[in-house]
Amino acid sequence: DYMKKVVKSEIVPIIFHMSWTKNKDNKLKFFQQMGQWYVKDVCIAQSKHDILKGGGTDTDVAFIGDGTDGGDMDGSGDLVVGENGEERKDSLIEPCCLAEPNIVCHYRDKPSKFPCTDKDPIDKGRPSFW
Repeated sequence: DYMKKVVKSEIVPIIFHMSWTKNKDNKLKFFQQMGQWYVKDVCIAQSKHDILKGGGTDTDVAFIGDGTDGGDMDGSGDLVVGENGEERKDSLIEPCCLAEPNIVCHYRDKPSKFPCTDKDPIDKGRPSFW
């Protein structure tokens, strides 16, 4: 089964899109559970200004990882590296990116990096993924 190969790291997808999720909250949980979430909790649903400066408004929110950040991880539409290849001071890489995934179990009946047998299923009556 393809999903079991992904969670065992036998297959490492470059792009992994979850089109079956109901909303962004579920998508985040599934990415966390699959071991595919590399964003620090403090950066989720926060504006670039709030993350870098400690303040700001909700009008500049970039939901990291949901596509609204333009794929640039800083929410600006600009690249996060300068012409010399160095990280820019307004980059969100340092404050937001993790070297290892943030793995959190949510549902026992969905694919997971580790068995989540102590969690409730999201779809009632479904057996454990494992």
